[in-house]
Amino acid sequence: MSTQENKWIWQHPQWTHFSFQADLILPYFEQATAKVAPLNLLTAELNKHKQLTLESRILLEETLASAKIEGELLDRESVRSSIARHLGLAETNRTSRSAEAFVEVLLASMRSSHKPLSKHLLHQWHGMMFYEKPLLHDIIIANYRNDTMQILSGRYGKQKIHFEAPCNHRQCIEKEMKQFLNWLNSETQMPCMIKAAIAKFWFVTIHPYDDGNGRLSRIIAERLLAQNENSPLRLYSISSEIEKNRNDYYALLEKNQRINDQSSNSIDLTEWIIWFLQRISDAAQTSMKHLQKIRFSTKFWDAHRHTVLNTRQKKLISRLLETDDFAISGISRSKYKSMAHTSDITAARDLKDLVQKQILIPLGEGRSRKYRLKK
Repeated sequence: MSTQENKWIWQHPQWTHFSFQADLILPYFEQATAKVAPLNLLTAELNKHKQLTLESRILLEETLASAKIEGELLDRESVRSSIARHLGLAETNRTSRSAEAFVEVLLASMRSSHKPLSKHLLHQWHGMMFYEKPLLHDIIIANYRNDTMQILSGRYGKQKIHFEAPCNHRQCIEKEMKQFLNWLNSETQMPCMIKAAIAKFWFVTIHPYDDGNGRLSRIIAERLLAQNENSPLRLYSISSEIEKNRNDYYALLEKNQRINDQSSNSIDLTEWIIWFLQRISDAAQTSMKHLQKIRFSTKFWDAHRHTVLNTRQKKLISRLLETDDFAISGISRSKYKSMAHTSDITAARDLKDLVQKQILIPLGEGRSRKYRLKK
């Protein structure tokens, strides 16, 4: 325990008695609900294949962003192939073992969101994520930690302690997690969006594992949001929005993990919950754009079902249809050459062919020329 009394939130006399100011949260809750509701309705209108296509894009964002939050950069195409394999979609090329592990855990969590969460499941997921022990530091896998846990920054000797988690032995963690899981599985009156915000905060504050706590906390939150939508499909990605607001996330987390008022009868998480609800609204809005892209993509391929395209061109078109990577500036010949792993002459010929087939629109002249998908 910290030498400074009443420093960390778990040292508060009312630790785990979380509260919030409903009147302040209500507008953000209503906004998030209004953003998510159309996603449910519009997704229900899609056939099974298009639903999985939408989910594959959400899972792609979720996996890449969740890894990035933890400081890991995954190869986009490998992750895409891993997701396609798990969802039974046609596209399967090279896969990433790290991405495979995370996607497997995330999907296992989503597909079983109607079932209680147990210590056994958490340990199982932790073991799946850490299929190989890290080389640089020894960690306990598939079991709770058995030592003190601190979040530090700075060089050795001048490190800053951002947070110290409760418990310095497994028996204490077992007690904390039993209380958390009992609440998680028995609380039925609280709206799932608010419950997801509290659950994510509570879990990551306990920090029950040596590593992987952030990823598991987001998986638990996504699981609760899946319950909210009464659907095993992921319709939007919270991790993507957290990653976009990473600095605010860490600052707010650190602020709320410290005691503000030790005399209070509860721990007020209003500010944290509002921030989380705003991320849900942003995530739903981003997902709506994906849905619109899928509709446009369907119309596009219907219109070009008889157009002859090579594999390189199909890959480029899919990238332009699925992402916003080149939506504003367009894609250059050199960028396409790199993406397609081809020669400059072949890249020029491919792009010229796509312009002639009225698929791409050229922008600019000479070496500065770029290409954009024709709407």
